[in-house]
Amino acid sequence: MRPPRRTRAVIFDLYETLITENHPEWFGQPTLAARLGIDEEVCRHEWRSGYQARMTGQIPDYATTLERICEAAGITPSRIVIDRLVAERVAAKARAFDRTETKILTMLQALRQHGMPIGLITNCTSEEVAAWDASPFPGLVDIAVFSYEVGVIKPDAEIYTFTCDRLGIAPDNAYFVGDGGSDELRGARTAGLHPVWATWFIERWPWDWPADVAETAAAFPRCRDIGALPALLDTHGQTLIRKAPQ
Repeated sequence: MRPPRRTRAVIFDLYETLITENHPEWFGQPTLAARLGIDEEVCRHEWRSGYQARMTGQIPDYATTLERICEAAGITPSRIVIDRLVAERVAAKARAFDRTETKILTMLQALRQHGMPIGLITNCTSEEVAAWDASPFPGLVDIAVFSYEVGVIKPDAEIYTFTCDRLGIAPDNAYFVGDGGSDELRGARTAGLHPVWATWFIERWPWDWPADVAETAAAFPRCRDIGALPALLDTHGQTLIRKAPQ
């Protein structure tokens, strides 16, 4: 039996919305190609071409990804190197969870106090969210949908409607809040949700945000301040979605 339908809910993106990896002290690390000792262009091509397979779980783990890249580059990687890179990636991805900001947690708590069910959708691989269970988020998020587990990625409408169904909410009664990567805002609108462009992290870090992403995202209502979101959604309701972007 499906849960009863509720009146409103909010669904978040994860990276650059609830946590950020774009901290200045993390920039300037050696590239993956340099760590593997292979050509940069080959590495970039294989990484990009394998994106969907990684995010949907068709490539099962990071070790397999590295092995595929090395095979394309014509080398046989050392198991020691592969294991070390896997461990380093898991640790690197955990850093963002370790630095979850108090303002984010306060904002989620405020939404829960307003009686709004909270969901999460993220395009990710298993190692990218290995730290999820030990983070504060499971106690604040009702439903977390990881693309590699469900085999669908944003901006496919199916991942949004699946999440809404699990929350017991109609898509038209759900907000989607994200930084705009993966064309997620337009995907949310296509699925019937009401997107809000979250730029609290984008504006903080020295990150070269792609112009096409920013142009697409700018068509949606914008929230620059983490703490302003609960009042924004509660005060304006559905009328927020019909206002011109600020």
